[in-house]
Amino acid sequence: MSGNDKIEAAPQAIGVEDATPQKPTTVRKSRLDNLGYWETAKIFWKAVLVCNLVSIAAAADGYQYTLNGNVIANKGFIRHIGHLDGEGEYILNANHTSLWGAMQSLGQLVAMVAISPVSDAIGRKMTMYVLWIILAASIALETAVRDWKDWTAAKIMAGIGVGALQATLPVYITEWSPNNIRGAMVLTYGVWNTIGKFLAPLVLLICEHKDEMEYRIPILTQWAFLGLMLPIFLWVPETAHYYAERDLDEQGKKTLARINGSVPGYDVETEYAVIKNNILDQRRVRQELEGEGKTGGWRQILKSYVECLKGVNAKRTLGAAAPACAQQLTGLSFLKTYSSLFFRQAGFKDPFMITTVLMILALVTSLALMFGTDRFGRRFIVFLSSIICSIALFVVAIIGLFQSTTALQNFCIFTACVWSLFNSALGVIGWAFVGEIASQRLRARTAGLAAGLSVIFGLTFNTSVPKMLDTEGANWNYKTGWFFGGLGALTSVIVWFYVPEPSRRNTAEMDEMYENGVPAWRMKKYVTDVQRQNQAGLDQDV
Repeated sequence: MSGNDKIEAAPQAIGVEDATPQKPTTVRKSRLDNLGYWETAKIFWKAVLVCNLVSIAAAADGYQYTLNGNVIANKGFIRHIGHLDGEGEYILNANHTSLWGAMQSLGQLVAMVAISPVSDAIGRKMTMYVLWIILAASIALETAVRDWKDWTAAKIMAGIGVGALQATLPVYITEWSPNNIRGAMVLTYGVWNTIGKFLAPLVLLICEHKDEMEYRIPILTQWAFLGLMLPIFLWVPETAHYYAERDLDEQGKKTLARINGSVPGYDVETEYAVIKNNILDQRRVRQELEGEGKTGGWRQILKSYVECLKGVNAKRTLGAAAPACAQQLTGLSFLKTYSSLFFRQAGFKDPFMITTVLMILALVTSLALMFGTDRFGRRFIVFLSSIICSIALFVVAIIGLFQSTTALQNFCIFTACVWSLFNSALGVIGWAFVGEIASQRLRARTAGLAAGLSVIFGLTFNTSVPKMLDTEGANWNYKTGWFFGGLGALTSVIVWFYVPEPSRRNTAEMDEMYENGVPAWRMKKYVTDVQRQNQAGLDQDV
C-alpha cells in the first residue's frame, strides 16, 4: 500500500488502554452507534436536517414522474397532443404513450449508470448542480410543448434528471446518516418522494374540477420544486466519505466537524478514522487480490462496473436492487403510474380522485415506515409487502372475470388501496437498500446499477402497460393483474434468498458478513467481529 494508505490506530477516545505493547486496534465502528433512536436524532439534529433538506429534491422526482404519467389522461392535454378518431373524438396514439414512458425510463437508465463516475470524480454536491440543470431543461421543454415530439424530448430530459437524482441522493443521505437511524434517514427520501407523488394527482384533480381542459398549470407547478432545491443544494456540504475515498483527509474532517462537531461526546478524529479505515480495509483487500496496478481512466471505471457483477459483489448488487425492482414487478406501472388511465378505461367516473386516495395511503405508509424501520428491520417488510401486493393483483384480475357492478368497483378500489399501502412500502424501503448494501468503494457504482436495473423494468412496463390498458392496444384491463401477480410471486422468492437485513449495520459489518458467506436470511442475528471489538472497547470503558 502507498504511504497514504496506512490504516489508522484507534484513538485513545475509544477507551482501549493496555500497559503491554500490542498491535493497535483499528477503529471500525463508532460507539455512538449504540445510542437509542430518539437520542441519536436529537444530538445529530444537524445531520438529520441535512438528510431531510436534500430529500425535498425527491419530492420533485415523485411529482414529475407521477404528473407525467397522469396528465396524459387530462382532456385538455389529449386535445392538444392527440388526434381525432373515426367518431370525431380526440384520443392519444397508443404508440406515442408507450414511447413517452420508454424514453423517460431510457433516460433514467442512462443517467443512473453514467452519473456514478461523474459523482465519484466531482463529488456528490457538484453532481446535484448538474442534475438540477437537467431537470430545469426538462420542465422548460414540457412548458413549451407543441406536439407529441416535443413531449418525447421532454421525457428524455426528465428521465435523465430523475435518474441522476435517484442514483445520487440515496448515496449522499447514506453517507451523512448516523448508522443507527440510517434507515429512517434514507426513508426520508421515500417520504418526500411520496409527498411529490401525492401532490401531482391532487393538483390535477383541482385543475380538472375548475376546468377539465386545463393541463398547463400542473406542468408549471414543477418549477416550485426546482426553486426549493437550488438553495438547499447550495447550502449542504460534500460528504466526508467522498473526501476520505479521495484521500482529502483534512477536507473530510472539516466537513464532518461542520455538521457533527457540536455533538456531545463526538470526536472528529475518531469518527473520521471509522470512515477512513473501512475504506482502507477495502482498498487493502482489493490490492491483495489484484496487485497494485494503476487506477483511473475509463477502463478502470468499466472494470469497476464489471466487478459489481462478479462474486460476492454480484450478491450485494442483487440485494440492493431487489427491493426497488420488487416495486416495479408488483405492478407499479399498472396501479400507480398509469392508475388514472386504468381506472378511466375500467369505467370509473373519477380516476384522479381514486389516484389521490392511493397516494394519501402511500404517504401514511411512508411516514409509518420511517419511524419503525430501524427498530423492526427492513427485510421482513420487503418480503411481506411483495407477497401481499402479489395477492392483491390476483384479486384485481379475478374481479375482472365478473360483470362490473358498483359493489365490485368499490371492492376493486379497496383492493387497490391495500396494494398501494404495501407497494409504497417497497418503493420507500427500496431506496434505502440501494445505498446500504454496497461496499464503500463500489457504493456509487452499485447504487447506479441497482437503480438502473429497476429502471430497466420501468422502461419495459412503461412501454408495455399503456398498450396493455389502451382500448386501441391489447385492452387487457383487469387481466393485467394476472401478469403482475405472477411476477410478484417470483419476486417474493428472490427477495427471501437475496435481500439482507442492513438495519443498524455499518459498511464494515456488511463487508464481513458477505465475505464470510452469511446467507441473507441469517444476517439479522449474526454477530460480527466488528460488533465484538466494539463491545470489548465499551466494556473496558466501564
